[in-house]
Formats: sequence, C-alpha cells, structure tokens
Amino acid sequence: MTGQGACLGVADLAKSCRAARSGLSVAALCVLVASAAPTVWAQSVPATAVGEQAAAGVRHYAVAAGPLSQVLLGFAAEAGVQISVNQELVAGRSSAGVQGAYTVDGALAALLQGSGFEAVAQGSKRYTLRPVETVSGAQAAGVVEGKALPAVTVTGARLNSSTEGSQSYAATTIDAFKSSQSIRRTPQPVTVVTRQQLDDQATTDLNAVMYATPGVTVDYTDSERLSYYARGHQIDRVQFDGVSLDMGGSAFVQTDMAVIDHMEVVRGATGLLRGAGKPSAAVNLVRKKPTADFKASAELTLGSWDKRRIVGDVSGKLNEDASVRGRVVVVADDKDFFQKARYEEKKVFYGVLEADLADRTLLRAGYQYTDLNASGAWGNLPRDFDGSSLDLPRNTYLGAAWNQWDRFNTDAFVELEHAFDNDWSLKLAGSHKLLKLKDFKQTYFARPTGATNPYLFNVTTSIYDGDISMQSALSADLNGPVEILGRRHELMFGADVQRVKKRGSIGMGNQTPVNGVDIRDWDPYTGIPAPTFEISGNATNNYTRQKATYGAARLSVSDPLTVIVGSRLTWWEYEAPASATTSYKISREWTPYMGVVYDLNDQWSVYGSYTEIFEPQRAYDGNGQILDPMRGESYEAGLKGEWFDGRLNAGLSLFRVNNVGKAMDDESTPNPCMPNYTSGYCKLAGGKTRSEGFELELAGEIAKGWNLSTGYTHTRTEYLRDSSANNVGKPLRTHDPRHLFKLFNSYRFQGALSGLTLGAGVQAQSEISASSGGITYRQGGYAIYNAMAQYQFNRDWSVQLNINNVFDKVYYKKIGGGISNYYGDPRNAMVTLRAQF
Repeated sequence: MTGQGACLGVADLAKSCRAARSGLSVAALCVLVASAAPTVWAQSVPATAVGEQAAAGVRHYAVAAGPLSQVLLGFAAEAGVQISVNQELVAGRSSAGVQGAYTVDGALAALLQGSGFEAVAQGSKRYTLRPVETVSGAQAAGVVEGKALPAVTVTGARLNSSTEGSQSYAATTIDAFKSSQSIRRTPQPVTVVTRQQLDDQATTDLNAVMYATPGVTVDYTDSERLSYYARGHQIDRVQFDGVSLDMGGSAFVQTDMAVIDHMEVVRGATGLLRGAGKPSAAVNLVRKKPTADFKASAELTLGSWDKRRIVGDVSGKLNEDASVRGRVVVVADDKDFFQKARYEEKKVFYGVLEADLADRTLLRAGYQYTDLNASGAWGNLPRDFDGSSLDLPRNTYLGAAWNQWDRFNTDAFVELEHAFDNDWSLKLAGSHKLLKLKDFKQTYFARPTGATNPYLFNVTTSIYDGDISMQSALSADLNGPVEILGRRHELMFGADVQRVKKRGSIGMGNQTPVNGVDIRDWDPYTGIPAPTFEISGNATNNYTRQKATYGAARLSVSDPLTVIVGSRLTWWEYEAPASATTSYKISREWTPYMGVVYDLNDQWSVYGSYTEIFEPQRAYDGNGQILDPMRGESYEAGLKGEWFDGRLNAGLSLFRVNNVGKAMDDESTPNPCMPNYTSGYCKLAGGKTRSEGFELELAGEIAKGWNLSTGYTHTRTEYLRDSSANNVGKPLRTHDPRHLFKLFNSYRFQGALSGLTLGAGVQAQSEISASSGGITYRQGGYAIYNAMAQYQFNRDWSVQLNINNVFDKVYYKKIGGGISNYYGDPRNAMVTLRAQF
C-alpha cells in the first residue's frame, strides 16, 4: 500500500494492528492523541522518501519509557510536532522511549520500534499512525549509531486537544495558554469538560455546563443575565479558542454546546492570558474543527415542558487531497419552562473552513450565528417580610405571556497558522463579535412601600431597544523551542489588541402601573395588557480598548524540574464621549506570572505558582489622579497525578487569592472632594479582600468503561479592609457556598450487556444566604441527583435518557430581597436519539 491512497475502517485497522509484529517505517508526524474516527483517509510516505522532505536537524531527546500513547504525547510536546493516534488501537502497547541525539524521524523511529505502527502523511502537514508494513531493518529504524538517516522536518507544531470520539472524561492538554500545554505540567488547577461528558450529561448550553463544573457557582441577576463565580470572584469574560468575549449586558446568549468540542477552566488569576479582569478563572471554549474524513451526525431530543431540539453536524474534505476541509453545525432548540407561559426558541448556525495554503501554513475561517427569542423573567419570586419562603407554586411566573427578551449574537473569526522548519510556529487570529438586543418588553413587580400583605404587589411595564456590543480582537503569537546548555526550553511571545464598543439601550420603564395585584391570583395570560406606547431617544456609546505585549518561558532546569516565568504589559482605556469626566486610562500595567513544576515520578508532579491580574477602577485620589487598578494575587500549591496512559487525572490545590487596592474613602480629604466628587471623600487604594481554601478533583477513566468527573471545593472569603467597617471579617459573597461538591460518572457495559451505558451524578452544596434591609434570607444545604441511561444499537444509532433532579428536590437556586428568588428546576427528563453516518 506504500505510496497509494487508502481508506481503512476502524475494524480493519484493529485487525491489522493485532496481526502486526515488527518494525516500522517513519514519516513526518502529526501530533495529537485524538479520537477514533469511523474511517481514516491516509496517504503513506515511503521510508526511502523521508530524506527528500527536509534537511537533517539532530538534537537531544530524553523521553522516558511508558505506555505508547503517553510516550507519543511526551515526544510531541518535546519535538513540537503533531501525531494523530487512535487511542483504542494503541491501548496496552508500550514504548522504550528515546534517549540521545536524533533527528525527528530518527527519534520517532526509535520510540516506535517494535510497536507495530508506522507514521503516514494525511494530507498537508497532518500525519497519523497505521499498522506497520514490512520495511527493511535499517531503513525502518532510521537510526545508525544513535544518528538518523536522512531527516524529516516535521510539519505541524501544536498538540491538538480535540476530545471528540475519545469516550473519555479526561484530557491531557489545553489550549488556553496561547499554545497547547500539558495539564499535569500547568501550575494551576485545570478542569476540562470533554465532548463525551457534554453528551452524557446532556448539557446543551454554557449555563448548564458551568453549573456542573467543579469549583464554579452560578448566580442570577434575572432569568437571562447569569453570572459565574469562582473563589469568590466573578468570571467576567469567556474565551473562544483563546479570544476573549465580554459577557456583560443583556444581549449575551448562552453559548450552545453543539458547536463546542470541549471547555477548559483554569482557576486563579489569569492576567497573562487575558489582561484586565478578576482573579477568578479563565474559561476557554474550544470549537469543533473540520475533519479530513467525512463524518455526519444528527440528534433529536424530546423532553419535559415540550422541549424539542434538533442538531445536525457535517464535516469532511472539500477537495481530493483534503487540503480544504469544512464543517457545518445547525441547531433548532425550542422549549417551555416549568414556569407557566415561559418559553425559549433558539436557532444556531456554525460554519468553519480550513485550507492548507502550503505544507506548513493553515488558514481557518468561520462564522457563528445564534438567534434567541425568549419570554424571560425580569425578576422572579418574593419572600415573606421575615425572610421565609412564601411557598408559592414552582410554576408561578410573575410575568406576562407577551414578555419578550429577544436577541442575537454573531461571531466571525479567522486564524492563520504557520509552522517553521525549526519547530517554531506563528499564529495570527482575528475576530469580530456582535451582541444585539432585538426586543425587550417586560413586566416588573414591586412591593408597595409600607405593605402589610406579603402577596400584594404593584405591576408596571417597560420597553427597551438597542443594547449593542461590538467586540473586535487581533492577536499574534509566536512560540517554539530553544536549546541552552544542552537542554530544550519553550518560549512564547505575543501581542493582542481588543476593542469593545457598547451602545446603550433606549426605552421607557415603569409604565402603565397596575396596583394591588395579589400574586397568588396572577395569570400571565390575562394579568396585564401588552404595552403599546412608542419609545424614542438617543443612545450613548462607550468604548473599552486594550492592547498588550506578553511573553513566557518554560525552562527545563533538569529532567524533573520545570520553571515557568512570564509577564504581560497592558495599555487599557475607557472612553465615554458623552461624559468626558468618566473616561480614564491605564498605561503600561505589568502583570507577572511565575510557576514551578517538579515531577516526582511518571505519575505525580507537585507545583507552585504566583499569578496576577488587574482590574481598573474609576476612582480619584486627593491630587486628582486616577487610582492604580485593583490587583488580584493568586498563590497556589498543589499535586497532580495521571494514570492509565493519561486517561485518568487527579489534582489537589491549596489556594489563597488576595484582591488588593480597592478604592476606600480617604478621610483626610475634603468632603465633598471637588472637582471629581460632588459628594463624599476622595479615595485611596487601601481595600483588601481574601479568598482561600482547597480543591480536590478527579477526572477520567478509573476502570475500563468507567468514566468519572468529580470535584470538591472548600472556599472561605472575607473582607480584610473596606470603606465600610461593618464589612470587615464578613464573606465577600454569601451567595457562594463554603462547601461545593459535584460528581458525574458513567459505565459502559461489556459482554452480554455491551451497548448499554448507565450514569449518575450529584451536585451538592452547603447553605447560602443573602441580607437586605436587616433581613437575612437563607437556603439550606441540598443535593440534586441526576441519572442517565444510553443504549448503542449499533455503530450508527443510539438512544439516551437523562433525568435531572431525580428525587424532585424543592430548593431555591437564587435567594435575596425583592423579587430575586428563583426555584431550581423540578424533576425533568429528556430522550435523545443520535445517528452517525
């Protein structure tokens, strides 16, 4: 088959693999431990031809012996190449590793010796492994006395972190740090929610995934504006393939997970990655990419409250040699809610193209459109005057059937990647995102002043339009290896520019009041007529701009010891043309990054890190100068482990996060402190808060067919210094539980029950509370249990049942004064039929 095109089914590959017994030939490699595909399209490279591809480049390698897929990952990271591996086919195989001076092809030949596999090219700069064919000894080995025969310059410089088809809850690499990095050797806690876990838990949007993610809590301003928190601080931005998106405002649509391969969460301060922000976590959503082989799938989901969801996903090559590839994902998702008269209608389109412009140059461009029409709930349920629950029915909806909260989001992006022949790579990326509120018509319930009946409320209507956010970003990243004193180190340099233009909404609020409404008798269909008044006005714009340069070095001090250092220099500016006094800027803000990782053995590593992030604040001191930004300082120490060929990961982290420099009253200044304050003192940067605790996490395959993802978080927060003396010693947020535990696991049966998968999970937390007007509202600790069952009829068809809140627990997922109380979802179920082609 050498030199000929081939299409091999997975079963054929497995059969050939079992029959293989000896040596292999080497070609240039693609590095990726990825999922098994239904078919693999390959173009082999004769071993005699490898020397024609590039000039020799001998360097020292030190890759320890171990399971074959783990050795390939280690070699990939060290050599900066890409290797596509079917994990199931290489399971149980081992490698002696490679030690000494080799070219890339020689080193690869040495570590693959006797494995039964050889490397083949799969289109431009993409390579995979296949069962070995008979090749003459020295030629197959590619090594003579520690040196390689004519060399290969390996195309491709990034590990691919794709999790599709892996059947695993574990990942070994992440893309959040501008290049693929080993999770075990990242000196911060990392959670990866794989495609398999997304499917098993039937988590279809970002909110559902974050709710199930260890260490993360979800808060509700109202039904449509959600906030995520980690370690007592808000996660104010989310990244798509490493490019940040500001989620603020009422126009953001929760990302549909049908277009996502996996989600990465790096907890702690992450200023090196994204510049300004809070010391909470970085969330990176990695989109699905085109595949060279044809694949298509369809899903139909039916569920409680008239849920109907259809997903189509088609991917494959667009020309004969697969140098142009494409993928399209479409979603139609309509559903009602357990609350009477609430609904949601969502449409999603995602398309992406890849083209190999040259052997080492890849162009990727894509577009995503999400349209959401929803009734929404601008506020929800009240509580009694003493803070106790009014025990209203869970289907109570304090809104009208005509309510609207309609919006759409678009995202156009382009990426250009080039791999140089010295193992360096360059990536240029650009994106433009648009978030727009289309139509906002809402009712609002307010308790009258001096009310004595807890059920009587006044109702008004509001209409708004506008609320547009346009976000553009450009970035350039260069990374690769250098050799110093005989050791290989990794460097990364980059620059980015971000611009956010926000247009405020226009409208009218608190119109057409209806007083004295008893909410026990409220009917969303007849309670109040839809507003007919017209709105007018001029919206105001504001701009946030950020540009930065950054760099990092991963220094291999010794075989077990790696030191990571980095820094970022940021210029940040906020401009509000209609109000010049609110405009301000920060210049040359320096953000350091320091970490150390020490490998105890092949399974365990210990780490420590100090990371920062900054948050600008518009506050002035007595001299009229803008205060320095608040600074989030994150201290970490932990232990990470991996077993079973990297299919099981564990982590323990001890953390402390100090947020310092928050504005406080400077009582030595006049009151009012003119000209910046018409009332109150000028400010000084004296505030300080702290959050600390520990995290435990385990993810992956703990036995054959048994996947598990679980995490426990203990967090304690407090004000150390604050303008309000009453806050000192109190928690930052009583909405966040001190104890948080999340678990989901599934088991794929073998033998007579082959095809059946059963799963179950729990999300448990301790008490939360809120205070308002001297009243404390509480929700005691609770646990919510979920279950899943799936049956795989054959290779192409499966059906899955998910049941959430199995025991129908009644609880509030958000509590507070006013009408800010939200029931958690009652027991609900959904059935999903999947087909693959």
